[in-house]
Amino acid sequence: MHVLWALRDKYRCAVLREKSDFSSVADHVIQLLMYQYDEGPVLLMIDDFEDMEKVEELQFAIETQCTEKDIQAAKVILLNCMRSESNAVTELTTDDVFIGNNLSDKELKLFEVKLKEIKEKHCDFETFYGFMIMKENFNAEYIEGVVRNTLKNFDMDKKNAQLFAVLVLLRVYCKYSSLSWSLCLDVLGHSVPVCGDLRIGDVFGEFSSFISFCWDQDKVKYIAVQIRYSIIARQCLEEIRRTHKVTKAKITKFLLTTDQLYEYTQGRDNLFQYVHDILVKRFSSPEEVSQFSLLIQQIAEETPGQEEIVLTNAAKRLENDAVVSQLLARYYYLKKKDFTVAKAWAKEAMGLSEGNSYIADTSAQVFKHELKNEISNCKEGEFMSPEKLEIALKMAQSAMEAFRKTQALAKKESLYRNKIKTNNQHINMSGFLGEIQVGVLILGLLEKTPVPSLDDVRRDIMSEFLSGNITIESLKRKNPQYNKNRSYYEILQQFEDMLCNLKKRMKFNFDHLDRMQVNLGTITGVKNNREQVARKEISGCFDRYTQAFCEIKSEHLLKKNNFNLQPHQARQFLEKEKADSFSGILDCLTKDISTEKIKEIARQYNFICQSKHNPKTVEIINMIYANLVLGCVQPKSAAVPYEHLLRVLSALLKETHQPEEDFSLFFIAVVLLWPTSEHEVNTQLGPCISQLKTSYFDQMEEVFNGKRPIVHFLLGKKSNYEKLLQIKAIQSCITGTEEQFVSQWRNGKIWKDEKVRDLLKRVIGRVKGSVILADNCKGLRLEVIPLFRSQISGLDGWKVSFFIGFSMKGPLALGIERVKEPR
Repeated sequence: MHVLWALRDKYRCAVLREKSDFSSVADHVIQLLMYQYDEGPVLLMIDDFEDMEKVEELQFAIETQCTEKDIQAAKVILLNCMRSESNAVTELTTDDVFIGNNLSDKELKLFEVKLKEIKEKHCDFETFYGFMIMKENFNAEYIEGVVRNTLKNFDMDKKNAQLFAVLVLLRVYCKYSSLSWSLCLDVLGHSVPVCGDLRIGDVFGEFSSFISFCWDQDKVKYIAVQIRYSIIARQCLEEIRRTHKVTKAKITKFLLTTDQLYEYTQGRDNLFQYVHDILVKRFSSPEEVSQFSLLIQQIAEETPGQEEIVLTNAAKRLENDAVVSQLLARYYYLKKKDFTVAKAWAKEAMGLSEGNSYIADTSAQVFKHELKNEISNCKEGEFMSPEKLEIALKMAQSAMEAFRKTQALAKKESLYRNKIKTNNQHINMSGFLGEIQVGVLILGLLEKTPVPSLDDVRRDIMSEFLSGNITIESLKRKNPQYNKNRSYYEILQQFEDMLCNLKKRMKFNFDHLDRMQVNLGTITGVKNNREQVARKEISGCFDRYTQAFCEIKSEHLLKKNNFNLQPHQARQFLEKEKADSFSGILDCLTKDISTEKIKEIARQYNFICQSKHNPKTVEIINMIYANLVLGCVQPKSAAVPYEHLLRVLSALLKETHQPEEDFSLFFIAVVLLWPTSEHEVNTQLGPCISQLKTSYFDQMEEVFNGKRPIVHFLLGKKSNYEKLLQIKAIQSCITGTEEQFVSQWRNGKIWKDEKVRDLLKRVIGRVKGSVILADNCKGLRLEVIPLFRSQISGLDGWKVSFFIGFSMKGPLALGIERVKEPR
């Protein structure tokens, strides 16, 4: 706040404390920016958003408003203040400043001087806790002593202590929580005086020094009370537990079961929201996503078993809250393994929010975990009985169907968000990952039956069956022990449709997730924790998939039958390396993979694409990708001349293809055909750019909401393979961590770096509406999209220079600078 006050003459300052509707916030920011018809820079302080994704959403909303209103030279500075539990300085980017809580000797002396001034004017100076905590240099022993002394007479049987405990609990687990002052008076039996005001001390007694008035807003603005400092609230909660034996579970039970707290109209909606947040809100890191809120986790650790009572009481208090019912379903299938009760709660949640993909996912997760539990109950080294196999396969089928329903709802939600353009929430991926996980469980389930057998030949035959290449009847004929295992085959036949499509469905979902994760990134480049956790899980599942479908165990038999083994092995190698799709090949540019492995991928494609092996269209397109990626990473290693790729591309562009083939083809066409000099004129390039944009919206519409296309290649100053640069080449010019690189990419500083500018070709163009027409060669103007639309806001008709990045949405303009033209 001191910073805002000091800069009030230079900026139009405001504070955002709550994560409200960002489109509305953006509208207010624009009003402040344009106040009195005169643009002035806005400094918006964001008060402790816990999630950087929310800051991204707000930034995107403001950028969108600026672009739509064609505001020129708009400057909005977002000052995001985040509190950290750790005093350690982490790796900082150029956009970050770390303010520690350790005062210097000079600062401590100044605090001592100030304390003398305060003592002279205020007799209750010891209750100036904000000042005193800083004066004591955030000493934990000082805070413990103050809290212990203030709460020495705490008695949970007294009403003021009960209400104080509720305020403490809410403040610890919900930062901006408060209780209506009128509600407090009502609960504690105080009437509002006709003359004068009641003070906090009159109502809360000895605890009043920790409580302060504040304003809150529900339907109307009202006076509320809250615990002053979160650091004091945390210590109060610990003191109440340790000294007075009042657990978090007991306070939460009081909060949920005391009807009087919810009878007062003023602030009731806010109270319901606070209660919802402390019970439901989960946290994520790059390593894991928590299954329950911090409060529920700590209650389970502190008083095992009490969390179930708390959740049951929550369902009664928030009876129409689908997320609470979902939470109970999750608790029963994860912790209690009571799948019957879990299904009942999942059904309850679906009834309250039928079209919600996240709620639908819970029903699917119940079936998946029930299947997982059924398999784990089978002892190691023993076969599952036919009866149990049938039960398990029914569970698998139910889970598959439920996850597909989740997928359908997720796509519908994403399309709706695209339409309204005010919600940047990403598509829910859980349905796609969930179906893959069920597939992995089915593979494990079948290993617990005698049907595949431990024999390598039988394994390969089962792999063919699950790939849909042979029927169950063929499987029976090929097994000499069929009569012995007849009951198993009869059960497998009941689920033949699901099993024969297992590989196809798993591969579809792997490809779908890869295409999204490789080609789309978050709006500002900051990695999404949930997606990082999901990628690790996908990687583990893919390893299991390759063991089942990408390894031939019976090569000797295939050779005897004159089977053309080499192309088959080449295709299996590419599938195992995730290089059988254009997204997988492009991913080689960013993931940790050796140049030798990329060489091998290109070599295998060159082998497969020999005419004698009857390559498919998608394999020919992928061959171009593989050689282009190799040429970009190590130009001297390219085995196929650049001109040959152009000839193959030219032939493909004359043919008709499937929509998904067109998508990958048009992208690689734009990259290959992009001119490096004004003498290179290719009339196919313009139509390819236009068709790529169309394909992007057709193929990615369901998944690109809240995302930006990733730049795969950058245009350099050389020709042929060497005209393209990978992001790693730019990254190597910047010293520092990946986070620092992302920060410089986001704020545009990277394009000012001389090493980067020496590598990239700068292109001239002219802004036309929301695009730039690039003057690459005589008589040919190519349409380029700015990476950030706000960069060309108010520049319609102006000449600009920029670098070129190639994304699946089309060529992007990076590092845009206005070019001065002679008058």
